[in-house]
Amino acid sequence: MTFSIRNILNSSIALGLLASMVSASMIENCKPNHVAITYDDGPYDFTSSLVDLLDSKGVKATFFVNGKNFIDLESNQEGQRALKKAYASGHQIASHTLSHKDLDTISGEEFDSEITELERIVYDLIGVKPAFIRPPYGNANEDTVSKLESKGYSVIRWSTDTKDYDTHDLQQEMANVKNSFNSSGSDEGYITLSHDVYEQTTTELTKALIDYTKSQGFEFATVADCIGKSPYQ
Repeated sequence: MTFSIRNILNSSIALGLLASMVSASMIENCKPNHVAITYDDGPYDFTSSLVDLLDSKGVKATFFVNGKNFIDLESNQEGQRALKKAYASGHQIASHTLSHKDLDTISGEEFDSEITELERIVYDLIGVKPAFIRPPYGNANEDTVSKLESKGYSVIRWSTDTKDYDTHDLQQEMANVKNSFNSSGSDEGYITLSHDVYEQTTTELTKALIDYTKSQGFEFATVADCIGKSPYQ
């Protein structure tokens, strides 16, 4: 009996540790046979026209936005219009923090401000509080993930990096995408990373990415759709 109880206790501890490990990790993949196209660092000068392109293709994307990065979203009216337009068109608006600081390197009030100030700006503009966040640089250790989850966030990374920040060469960017897709099982789901602050990304890369994704038989999803949760808190 003692042995059985010990086994049960050990199993319970192991399950608890496993649950902790699972909850304190970033989500990198979409559900099988689906692709979530995501954009970081905006809104910016090219976001509005990108929304038009996505809408013309019938694709809903996810925008991980900053408050003070390429623009100051509180004062930049073009950025505000672009954010409102993306939201009104049914695209998902998610957090990329206020000013793109590495969350693993800050703590306390500075950490909290990066989250809550972006929440405030987004809420003032579109009346919702994001439930999804992508840590800047994709950096988030277990402690950072746990803190973000305690604030109501699902923490998102990516499976497929276009590396549009390294090159604006479409052939290389699409090679990065194809290599990622081909390295996994055929029924795997993907979350792509690109940036709407680069004009080439918002035109030819987005068109090529959509066309290739369709040619491979995938369906499109927002990040919230990927894991079956509400996009907003």
